[in-house]
Amino acid sequence: MKGTAVMDETPMEARGSPLDFDVLVEGEQAALLRLARRLVWDGEDARDLVQSTLADAYEKRHTLRDPKAGPAWLRRILVSRAMGHLRRRRVWNMVREVLDLGPAPEPSPEERFAGAERWRAFGRALRTLPAQQATAFSLRYLEGLDLDAIADAMNIGRGTVRIHLYRALQKLKAADALQGDTP
Repeated sequence: MKGTAVMDETPMEARGSPLDFDVLVEGEQAALLRLARRLVWDGEDARDLVQSTLADAYEKRHTLRDPKAGPAWLRRILVSRAMGHLRRRRVWNMVREVLDLGPAPEPSPEERFAGAERWRAFGRALRTLPAQQATAFSLRYLEGLDLDAIADAMNIGRGTVRIHLYRALQKLKAADALQGDTP
C-alpha cells in the first residue's frame, strides 16, 4: 500500500539487538532538555515536555527498529510535542488578549537571570514565529542540526525545512532580532 506506514509490533528482543531504554535515556536526557528549553523558552514547560516525551517513548520502545536511531527518534517525539505545546500556548495568549484577562504571567526567575536583554528580545521575537518556523530555526541555529536531521525530527521534507528557515530568518531580521552576521 502506497503511503501507508506499517509498524512492526515484534519486540526488539525477538529481532536482534535489543534497545536498552535506560542507557538511551541517560545518554540523551540532557540534550532533550536543552532542546526543549530552546523550543519553548520556559524551564518548567521544557521539563514537562521531556518527561512526556520519555513516557511516550517508553510505551512505544518496542516499535523502534534500529537502536542506533534512538536519539533521532526521541528528538522527533519531543519536537512534535513542543510544536503542539507552542500552538496551544499561542491560542491561549490570543484568547487571553481577546477576553482581556491581563498580561501573560511573569517570566520565571531562571528566565530573568538567564541572559542579557538582547537574548530575551531574541527569545520574544522567536516566540512570535509560527511553530514550524521557530522549531526549524531552533534546531538549525541553536542545536546545530543539519537539514536532513531537522527534516527527520519534524517529519517534513528537506525543501520544506529550507522554506521554514528562510521565512524565520526574514521575520527575525525584520524584527531586528538578528544583527551583524546572520546565519
